[in-house]
Amino acid sequence: MLESQKPPQIYCFQADYLACQQFNPQEIPAWLSLEVNWQGYRIHTLPWVADVARVLGLLAIEDTPQGWQDYLESLGLAKIRLMDSEEFFEDKSLSGC
Repeated sequence: MLESQKPPQIYCFQADYLACQQFNPQEIPAWLSLEVNWQGYRIHTLPWVADVARVLGLLAIEDTPQGWQDYLESLGLAKIRLMDSEEFFEDKSLSGC
């Protein structure tokens, strides 16, 4: 890895299931992972796929939490909150997923 390159960042989010009336889970792009639990939609980015999509011109967003949140809203998700990745994946391991 070059010094100027930063390691890939995984961003984790939660969205309110009931507030996402315009969202179609079947249309989730390959650079996002989507799960559903009692708290709502749980989404995390897949940077190794997103990087390729950017190079191919399929994804034109800023690789920041706000950039991803704006993108998720454009997909129809609502009431989105950024989650700490440790909390996100800890919850997943505790649930047995």
